Amino acid sequence: NKLTPKQAVVSTQSGHYGRANMSPHSISNIKFDISDSINTKLVRSSPGSLSIPFGLTPGQANSFTLSLSLQSIYISQKLRGSVTYFIETEPGSKDEKIINFTLPLNLAMFIVSAPCTEEQFTKLIASNNLESSSTLTLPLSSSADQCIEQFSTNFKLTVVERIGGAVSLYGKTSRDDELCVLMKLNGNISIDIKGSDSQLVNSFVDLVNSAKL
Repeated sequence: NKLTPKQAVVSTQSGHYGRANMSPHSISNIKFDISDSINTKLVRSSPGSLSIPFGLTPGQANSFTLSLSLQSIYISQKLRGSVTYFIETEPGSKDEKIINFTLPLNLAMFIVSAPCTEEQFTKLIASNNLESSSTLTLPLSSSADQCIEQFSTNFKLTVVERIGGAVSLYGKTSRDDELCVLMKLNGNISIDIKGSDSQLVNSFVDLVNSAKL
């Protein structure tokens, strides 16, 4: 399948990766690597693993920033990676260790909390900017207040208005695609989703379906 112009735009996302040395030994020569996928690649200054510019003494913690280049932020995936390092068990003696991990990427990582007034929300819903829509119904397994709090927090959405069990929420992605959500709680959760991109809406539906509300 060919990528549309909007899908083909590469965006670079940065994140912090932390390491803590809980052992009684010093750690050095830390290297970090992620297996690239068709959609996502680790930004490297040169081929191979990333050399981390610090070691860790016993009990020390530190972090660094890594950048990923994504063809689309709306494709959920799990990247496989590894961290290799040397641990000094005794003076002059070092053992090489490796830790394998998976790095999950989903839409929630790219939604940006943004303000929206009731008037702005109403105009946006009535406009032609939100080309795609979807609906879903989920069981309500907690109180209405807990559900709304969890929904807005997990997905970084702003609560625009609440009238009883009806709630309107707003969010936008790091690519400025907009998302409007109308949620009704009455024994179950009825969710109407409108967005400015079809992949955004489909990805958000998958995200909500996979969450435990």
